Amino acid sequence: MKFKHLALVAATAGLLTLGVARAQPAEHGGWHHDGLEILHGLDLTDAQKAEAHKIAKANWAQMKPIMEQMHGIHEQMVTKLTSPGAVTEADLAPLVQQEETLRSQIDTSRLSTVLQIRGLLTPAQLQKAASVHQQLEALHEQERAVVGEPGGAE
Repeated sequence: MKFKHLALVAATAGLLTLGVARAQPAEHGGWHHDGLEILHGLDLTDAQKAEAHKIAKANWAQMKPIMEQMHGIHEQMVTKLTSPGAVTEADLAPLVQQEETLRSQIDTSRLSTVLQIRGLLTPAQLQKAASVHQQLEALHEQERAVVGEPGGAE
């Protein structure tokens, strides 16, 4: 993974503490449980909720075709990998490059969405989000202490 991509992913992951980077409005007007739950705990006003929903819906409209393209690329990779005969890195390299380009577009779109929704929050809501993030990190640390690091030496 390239450093630039890794840095963008890390920045996006940091902004996920606000729980909005993977915003997808549900078909029936609600939210998918993919990170937005934290917004419910921030006491958003009805106006903030409506605007966040509008931002997330617009983002999802932009992201959906890109995600569909990524799905197609994954299917092409699976087809190559499960077909008879040899498969080399060179055979998959164009697909990997296409996927990296799409993933970069997704990361940029998510970052834009996070920043737009973050702009709706009051200083008190941002402080509460930071507190929730710290609590979640403490819980994750406890989880790692109990079950160990994934993929770590046993």
